[in-house]
This record gives sequence, C-alpha cells and structure tokens, in this order.
Amino acid sequence: MSDSRSVTAQKASLSVGDDKAGRMPAALRHARIIASFEKNGFVSITSLADELNVSGMTIRRDLDVLGKRGLLERTHGGAVAVGPLSGLSFDAEEPAFEQRIRLRALEKSAIAEAAARLVGSGESVGLDVGTSILALANVLAPRRDLRVFTNNLRVGMQMAEGNSTVYILGGQVRVPEFSVIGPQAIAALESHFLDKVFIGVSGLDAHGLYDYSPEDTEVKRAFMASADHVVVLCDSSKFNRRALSRIAPLDGVGTLITETAPQGELAAALDAAGVKVIIAT
Repeated sequence: MSDSRSVTAQKASLSVGDDKAGRMPAALRHARIIASFEKNGFVSITSLADELNVSGMTIRRDLDVLGKRGLLERTHGGAVAVGPLSGLSFDAEEPAFEQRIRLRALEKSAIAEAAARLVGSGESVGLDVGTSILALANVLAPRRDLRVFTNNLRVGMQMAEGNSTVYILGGQVRVPEFSVIGPQAIAALESHFLDKVFIGVSGLDAHGLYDYSPEDTEVKRAFMASADHVVVLCDSSKFNRRALSRIAPLDGVGTLITETAPQGELAAALDAAGVKVIIAT
C-alpha cells in the first residue's frame, strides 16, 4: 500500500512539475491564445492546454485575465469574440523602437504639432511612452512655462535639453522602450494633479485602447487617473487593432488626435463615448 501511494504521489508530482517546467511566460502564452482566437473565432480550454503544454486550470486563468482586458468573452469550455472580428487585427509582439520611430514619421509629426497646440501656458503635462509622444516632446521642448511629468527616459532627456521643468517618475526601467514602470511610478502619479496627459497606444478599436506591455499599461492608467483631460495620440495604422493589454475603454478619453478620420464602428463608438476627434493635417 505504501509503495502504491508513493508511486501515485510521484506521478502527480511529475505531472505538476511538467506543467510548470514546460510553461512559457504568461505574456507569450496570452499572445499565443489570442493568435489562435483571432484565427478560429473560438478557443477551447482543452485544445489550448494541449497546444501550450499546460493544465486546463492555467488556461482558465489566462482566459479570465484576457476577458477582463476586453480581448475576449468567456464561455463554457472556452471563449468567443467580443463583437465582430471583421477588420480587427491583433499584434502579438512589440516591434523594435527604431523600426517604429521611422514608421509613418510624417503623420506622427503632424499629430504632435496638433497636440502641442492644446497645451496651455503654465500647464502641468504628463507624457508617457511611444514614438508619437516622443514627437510631441520634440515640439514642446523649446517652451519655458511647462511642468512635465514623464515615465519616458527618452522624453525626459529631450525635454531637459529645453527650458521647462521636467520630473522623471521613479521605478524600474523597461528596455528597449526605456519606460519607467512599477509601483513607485504609479504612486508618484497618485500624488499629483495634471492638467493634461498625452497617451500613446498600440491599438484602438470600438472597445478601447491597447498597448503591447502590461507594465506600461499600468502606468498609462495612472496617468489617466491623475489628469483633468486625457489626449490620445494615434495614427490611423493602429485603428481596429488590438494588442495584449487593454488600457481603458473609450469613455476614459477626452480627445483623440489622428491624421485620418475614423470610419464605421470605430467612429460611432468614439462619438457615443463623447471623444473629440482632431484630424491633424
């Protein structure tokens, strides 16, 4: 009896250990789940567990997390789409920064110029991460009258070479984005009031704003919570696209600045949420 129980316990231990040993990082696992979901329109717990070599309980937890981010809707035995899938793309991986900064540079420059015109004299301004935000920092740098809060080391260096007062949030540096993340950054924002914050996004659809990084997303939410007015900078290549982390629904946005007018479901959702859309030219 003792040997039988020992063998059974050993098998159970090996089963649990295999799940943990073979488990890929959660962010990558979530991306694989979403990729399968976008391809098939439905994902089952059993098939995902087999594909990713993890337990059904792990997949259930993953689906719950993705459901809370608005990326899918849980069903018995799996998950289905939130709204129609047509025209929707999912970006599983964050492109290299140097690649992104060259992409649609003229459009981002026009968006940055339009965004800068919204910044009033003497305002406190939050700038988060992203290439559109860096373009905005280039425009704002010569001004002397601003107080700028940022978790973007590139933006901090750019603004510090100018004339405004710049505050860098504390925390852990995420490379290669050079963003500052973590509870210290979030706590710093909770103790300040900002007139406006400018948020960069990786995707925008009728259900909200998205970003590649869960860690950056937490700081973006803290920026939004600290601000009187939230401005999103988003070129049209990101329309009807989703990334891993859902930042917020559209009703958390005051103004969207882009270079091409949104159409269809996205335009209707922005209007229903009361978002002012500025078209940069």
